[in-house]
Amino acid sequence: MESTMSPELLLQALQAGKPEDRLNVDTTSIKYAVYARKSTQGDEKQERSIADQISECMDKVLRPLNIRPVKVIEEKFSAKEPDTRVKFKELIDDIKAGRITGLITWHPDRLARNMKDAGEIIDLLDKGVLKDLKFATYTFENNPTGKMLLGISFVLSKQYSEHLSESVNRGNSRYTKEAGQYLGKFVHGYYIDPVTRFLAPDEKTFTLIKQMFQKRLDGENQKEICDWINQQGYMLRRKGKDPTPFTFDKDDVSKLFRNPVYAGVLDYGLHTVILSTKYDFMPMITVDDFYKLNKSSTFDSGKLVAARRVKRNETKANLLRGMVYCGSCKKPFTSMLIPKKKDGVVISTRYYYRCENKECVMYSKSVKAKNVIQEALNFFSNHLFITEENYDTYLKSAKAEIRSKNVLIESQLSSLKVKVKQVKEEYDQTKELLIHSNPSLAAHYDLDKIKDKENTLRSTIEELTAQGASSKEALLTYDEHLKLFSSIPDILSKTQDMVVMDTLLRKFFSNFTVIGFDGKFSQGSKVSYELKEPWKGFLNNDEFVYGAGTGTLTLDLILGKDAL
Repeated sequence: MESTMSPELLLQALQAGKPEDRLNVDTTSIKYAVYARKSTQGDEKQERSIADQISECMDKVLRPLNIRPVKVIEEKFSAKEPDTRVKFKELIDDIKAGRITGLITWHPDRLARNMKDAGEIIDLLDKGVLKDLKFATYTFENNPTGKMLLGISFVLSKQYSEHLSESVNRGNSRYTKEAGQYLGKFVHGYYIDPVTRFLAPDEKTFTLIKQMFQKRLDGENQKEICDWINQQGYMLRRKGKDPTPFTFDKDDVSKLFRNPVYAGVLDYGLHTVILSTKYDFMPMITVDDFYKLNKSSTFDSGKLVAARRVKRNETKANLLRGMVYCGSCKKPFTSMLIPKKKDGVVISTRYYYRCENKECVMYSKSVKAKNVIQEALNFFSNHLFITEENYDTYLKSAKAEIRSKNVLIESQLSSLKVKVKQVKEEYDQTKELLIHSNPSLAAHYDLDKIKDKENTLRSTIEELTAQGASSKEALLTYDEHLKLFSSIPDILSKTQDMVVMDTLLRKFFSNFTVIGFDGKFSQGSKVSYELKEPWKGFLNNDEFVYGAGTGTLTLDLILGKDAL
């Protein structure tokens, strides 16, 4: 059989396999243009925005290869049909005239989703008029094999465009309606079961994300919450990959608060499913709290708005919020402040906990907060932490905790320092490119924003360094511990500051449980508590001395200097 392959083609095919020749292009002699396109006709909803496309071209092509484009072209029109894009036509004219000799774009499907336009691109490559193509998400080699693969990519882009919308909608609808399975990449605070695709609480991150919701409900703004979570050593856990550090920005926090999945509703386009009807899903927040955060009476994502901000000087029902449980249903009470009025004027405010579980026999029954506080006061009045053994045990535990936190801080500092170096390099390289490139590229890059990112990282480094330096100072001496337990009953009985009471009690107690009597939470009800370690161990081992002593201790020593 006669061969149809010439020696020249064989040689080119062999040379194409050599890695050192693949990217051997003199970019300094080529006049590149960046082309970004986004359809406005609804058939390419899954594609990146124009800004994202240009950003990836900058990060993966322009900056690494130090390419300075002579033109940046943005087009908002579908590429399914030939001869319909005005700016693409102008681009082809520029190439034919020699004003542009290289093209950079996000993916081949940005250039063409039809065979006529695709054929014109390949013809210009064949003639040598277009000297190079570079993509942020695709590797192209200007040889027969490379052009053949590029042609195949154009064909697949056309087929993909025709079937994308139908396939995605059908698949999402079927899974979400029939099984409540999650099709996304991840949900902060949960992990996706690899077999069932159900969402289950991630024991490493669930509590942290829940605290973010609680902070928002308590009135903290998104920047404060963002700064807080980024100081907690948060690790993102993806399927099949090791946990990696994750840094939240304000957009991440905003999207998190608007996602109804945290209240138990999975939302995919026109389809929704209540997860608790499909499996034993544990929501992060209640539906009521989700409504409060988003000022919405429905789960229509289009109607969700920015979260409600509570006024700074407004008294909040935060005293032991989430720590006081109903003894009947074992669910946490709702905290509330009920004003007492006279002649329309608020003369006092009373703090209550109420069971709002409609399935519970104690539904809508309330208990006064003072009953819970009294039980804590009884504990401190009758137990005095005084033995040398107790102090030694506490000291060992505290030192171990400090060492563990310092290891985490060192790990975070190391990671942050690497990020600072990367951001600084990004700033310098981007600034250099923008100075010498086409001015239209500058519209997509905010140097001040990159510098702000660097400053934020440096500020976080300073805060973590200060935390590590001050951790040893947080240890109380033996004498201070004596005064601590002696002073707490007096502080609890006299202070009216709920922040002080809440901060103090959370240092010692894990939770309180109120068991009703005769169908209500009143006289005869019983309040029990669970202590934190090491106090719990001391109590179980009968290592407390009964009968409190006397002494005084400043609040900043008990609560920490930042508590008040």
